[in-house]
Amino acid sequence: MDRSTALLRFHLSGGARVAARNAIATIGLIIIVLGSAPDPWAWLRFLAVGVAARGVGSGPLIGLTLIAFALARDAVPRLTLGLGGWTRSLPVTGVQHRRAVTYALPIVQLPLAAAVVVGAMLTAAAYHVPLSGPKLIGAPVALVAAGAAAVPARRAFLSTPEFLASALAASLGHWTTLGIAIVLFVAADLTAGPLRFAAPRSAVASPASPKTLPMFRFTWRAIGWRLVAPLPVPVLALAAAWFYTRNNELVGPDVGFVARLWSVIAIALYVGAMADIVVTRRPAWPWMRSLPWSSTTRAADDAMAIGMPAAVVALASGIVDARTVVVSLAMLPPIAALAVLLSQGARRRLTRVSGALIVIGIGLAIGVAFYPLLAVPALAMTPIVVRAAARRDRRQVVTGWHELHHDASGDSLAWSAR
Repeated sequence: MDRSTALLRFHLSGGARVAARNAIATIGLIIIVLGSAPDPWAWLRFLAVGVAARGVGSGPLIGLTLIAFALARDAVPRLTLGLGGWTRSLPVTGVQHRRAVTYALPIVQLPLAAAVVVGAMLTAAAYHVPLSGPKLIGAPVALVAAGAAAVPARRAFLSTPEFLASALAASLGHWTTLGIAIVLFVAADLTAGPLRFAAPRSAVASPASPKTLPMFRFTWRAIGWRLVAPLPVPVLALAAAWFYTRNNELVGPDVGFVARLWSVIAIALYVGAMADIVVTRRPAWPWMRSLPWSSTTRAADDAMAIGMPAAVVALASGIVDARTVVVSLAMLPPIAALAVLLSQGARRRLTRVSGALIVIGIGLAIGVAFYPLLAVPALAMTPIVVRAAARRDRRQVVTGWHELHHDASGDSLAWSAR
């Protein structure tokens, strides 16, 4: 098998894992966009013809390209994790590494490609509008170029603007701009150079002694700026609730119903994404077991680390309906505790924590939307869920080897460790 093909298959398998975790959020985002419109069917027609029809503006296709870039930015750190270690000893060049990552990214963008196909089918079969060749050919070019712009390259300061310009030109829906997009893509690919591997991490000072500094701050330090990374999706969920309540003539109870439903879903979306980041960035490890902390204390501390930032989402639900804030804050602790419970063994699941938590969160949201007082027993169940998480934590084997634990500093063949 050709080396480049084998490398591409390797990155495609990693991209499939990321795609499986992101599919629910991406499909949910599409549903939120349609549900927040005053007339969903008219909005669906606008999106479909904008993506595939001839003689119609390309605004929706440009928006799809921007979403593709955002998905790629989220997926690239996972696809390139550990590439600075043993993979650098493989008989492949840095350029082949970069191209393999680039051409594996479309698997993460499959929901967007499916949206283009559905838009073309609706345009031709339901709306009877002629299809646009430049749009249908330009869509995959735009998706690949948007993904390539997110891949770290040695000369990214030159190639990233070219890839972004290529993606934008391909999504404009004209033969001339499509030709320009292809030329820009080839030029950017020749300019980018090898994949830029992450610099070796330097040692950091350990936190203060346990019980003198809350350990959730240690978790936040491991996460860093990623505390705010999951915010766009819950913000869209709250925006959907806001638009729905303002664009329809709803009385007070109906406004409260919509606000409770979407606020709990928004909290579940944020907490699930945060838990996924914690599982990746700060997995369970033996050192933490050496501290004089009980498993219940560790579970409660993880719940605080995951749940406290979500208070921003709970408070933001007051924009839709001020009375919903109380219910949202009451539902936050049990959802955070459920995230900790689901975190045990999440590294072996394709859906990680967010997949199961979103499903559970939707069920809780429906129940609380109909019966707000259900938030009281849900809040009272939090200690029970924390204890269940502690029991699962005690059974967890933290000394086993996992592929994502591999680091260049422990690899004698890694160039960066020499």
